Amino acid sequence: MFIARFALASREGPIVTTGEEARRPRLRASGSVPPWIVPPEGGTVGRVCVFCGEEAPPESAFCPNDGRALTASLHPTSGTTLTVLFTDIEDSVHLTERLGDDAWAEIADDHDTIVRNALDRFAGFEVKGTGDGFLVVFADACKAAQAAIEIQRRIAARAAARPDWPVRVRIGLHRGDVLLRPGGDILGRTVNMAQRVMDKSEGGEIWLSESVFGEIEHDFPADVIIDRGPRRLRGMEGRKQLYELAWSPTEDEPLLPGRVGILP
Repeated sequence: MFIARFALASREGPIVTTGEEARRPRLRASGSVPPWIVPPEGGTVGRVCVFCGEEAPPESAFCPNDGRALTASLHPTSGTTLTVLFTDIEDSVHLTERLGDDAWAEIADDHDTIVRNALDRFAGFEVKGTGDGFLVVFADACKAAQAAIEIQRRIAARAAARPDWPVRVRIGLHRGDVLLRPGGDILGRTVNMAQRVMDKSEGGEIWLSESVFGEIEHDFPADVIIDRGPRRLRGMEGRKQLYELAWSPTEDEPLLPGRVGILP
């Protein structure tokens, strides 16, 4: 739930990344190997990207050229508990039709940079892009929630600074076991649930499943987490208890009902 009437002080200029700067956001979490990635017995994490053939530095878990996870040589593993986060640019098809391809490409690039910078800051790992959003994972649920707030803050500041950048992002989080596939992809019911949680949110909102709520409820002020009650999710049996994580546009914003800045 984002209140658009907030007056933001941000005066950000265009987000410009060229050369190495453009590639840096894709080297997630300083190139460290995610703790849930385990090579086959006696093996190592692959050093050559199977998608583009780029050779990566020994300390990198991701291709320096296209940002793909260097996990193609890994055996699929199950039972790995992660926090899964989906993002989605609200009404992206309509935005593309209204603004045109060139303007949309600029918006998408700026959005991608904002998201990846948040992943760098809070140790998130990009699994893949979804066309108008991302599928990412975190070992720590609290860091996932903080990254979600960071993304919403930067998106809101960007939109306030540029009237021709009318972007609102939906975010959903769920925590549970996932299946890690060769190539760095993940799948399973946890992934499906995270996407359905996101589907219930609107632009500017962050929605959580009960499993995420249980992990972060003691790390955030009580009035920041809003009970949204049991909801029906497409393709899921029964109703699922959902919550909304409220946020303030800036860390210095005065406290407002249900909207408290919590990032350090």
